[in-house]
Amino acid sequence: MKPGSWMSIFGIYLFGVCGASTVSKLIPLAGDIEGRFGLTGSDFGWLVALVALPAAIFAIPSGIVVDKWGSKRVLLAAGATGVIANCIYLFAQSLPLIYFARLLEGLAIVHVYTAGPALLMATTDGDRRTRAMTLWSTYAPVGTAIGLGVGGLFAESTDWRQGFAGHAALFVLATLLCLLQPTVEVAKQAARSLSERVGELFSAFGRPQLVALGVAFLMVISMGVGANMTLPLYTARVHELSAGDASAMVASVTLTMVIGSALAGLFLPKLKRPQWMFLMVALGGLVAGALCFVPDLSVQARYVAMICWFVISGAGMATIMAALPTAADPARPGAAAALLNFTGAVAALLNPPLWLGVFEAGHWIPFIQLFALGWAVSLVAFWLIPWFAGRDRPSVVAKAD
Repeated sequence: MKPGSWMSIFGIYLFGVCGASTVSKLIPLAGDIEGRFGLTGSDFGWLVALVALPAAIFAIPSGIVVDKWGSKRVLLAAGATGVIANCIYLFAQSLPLIYFARLLEGLAIVHVYTAGPALLMATTDGDRRTRAMTLWSTYAPVGTAIGLGVGGLFAESTDWRQGFAGHAALFVLATLLCLLQPTVEVAKQAARSLSERVGELFSAFGRPQLVALGVAFLMVISMGVGANMTLPLYTARVHELSAGDASAMVASVTLTMVIGSALAGLFLPKLKRPQWMFLMVALGGLVAGALCFVPDLSVQARYVAMICWFVISGAGMATIMAALPTAADPARPGAAAALLNFTGAVAALLNPPLWLGVFEAGHWIPFIQLFALGWAVSLVAFWLIPWFAGRDRPSVVAKAD
């Protein structure tokens, strides 16, 4: 493949879709897994969440792995690991093997989320890079929908394990396409010893513009995780719907995030100051997010509010991902991707109990407060990125001939 071609970009993007579908594919199979292995609903919830544990532990070290071995090699290894994990699911007859498979695929996707954007940054530039990064930001809704579809296709049947075969096939396709990806040379100045590599990794993290981007990313992901966890339950409660109908209602609008990301991809290359666009995103996100939790809305109005929320969330995620190449150390894109990987894992671990605790308390105003805090912090952090980048850039003094 030609570096930076759309075929190369979509091949990398497929790994992100594989990773996101890893998280959601178990949801439709809850009854089958609980019945086969004697799990309670709480036990199954921990099984689903277990995939985030490797991300929290290995997100930072994955930056070292990517910068040492190269993004292509890491993606190939992650793809093979994903295939192995699904094969274990397919034949496992004991619960410990199921838990092992979940941890194994968690280890695979933590490297996907670091190596994928690192390879995109290394093989694209200019407007193509901006559009590639905004496309990457859509892997979550697309992968979630595919995971639910693959798992749901075989749920509540004697062939329920075939969903894992389908997911393994998706990983096989991504891995085969990765063999054709361009190989990007690892930076020659990389340190040789582990201690030096760790030092350089944290030196890359020390870039203030990257830290600011990480804070903005953490806030946006936190609001997304929190809203997605509580909206189905909240909608079911205020409209007296079944949990299944409310979940279907929320799931049906999730893919509108792609629209927001696509719109951001169209406008961002034309903007000199993407901070103004993020200001509009933050204001719109606050209003749409707040409306999603106003109890007196009709079902139709809440549906429209959720569509607006997901579209705006997609635009926010795309804007942040498009800024990653600007904030990253050009010599170590893996370190930058690893930092966002880590912040995303922290958000996935910390926000469900926070938002579900608010839901259990029965008050809706705290949801608005969480949105206000999240968008305010993310907006300030995002606006600081160009200021920090300007300070970091050495001044150039023109010399007369």
